[in-house]
Amino acid sequence: MRQGQISIYYGMGKGKTAVAVGRGMRAIGEEQRVVMIQFLDYHNSKEIALLKKLEPDFRIFRFEKDRAAEDVQGAENDEALHKEIFNEIRNAFNFAKKIVDTGECEMLLLDGILECVEKGYLQESDLHEIIGKRPDFMDIILTGTILPTGIAEEAENIYQLVAEKEKE
Repeated sequence: MRQGQISIYYGMGKGKTAVAVGRGMRAIGEEQRVVMIQFLDYHNSKEIALLKKLEPDFRIFRFEKDRAAEDVQGAENDEALHKEIFNEIRNAFNFAKKIVDTGECEMLLLDGILECVEKGYLQESDLHEIIGKRPDFMDIILTGTILPTGIAEEAENIYQLVAEKEKE
């Protein structure tokens, strides 16, 4: 039986989602089922449309409403918006826990979940909970801008993506 691993892709630059998706593509090529849940990612609708064509082998979910990135960045100052985003993220996280509990995939991509910890929508203990319940065969990939120390200790693979040159 395959042994799953925890992998983390983090950093300030671009490319974390692309690497995670690439890992997912490799997994479906190996006859594995992939579930991707996006957190705090509001501008990848074209990417999602492409990935939807890979269903049912590669399923992608997003629980947050479509919003402009500027609106999300100002959520700390708008209590109602902050609460709405918090609830959406909590729904996505609960769905991720259900995927882990049922073991319905071999690879679970939690795209942007580390940013949820950074912004205070989730606690590091939430990530420990989901990692602790992971079936032995399941890979979990976490992406985001930061690397919480306690989560780093649980990962088998950690990659920091650093842009040497980046033009917008």
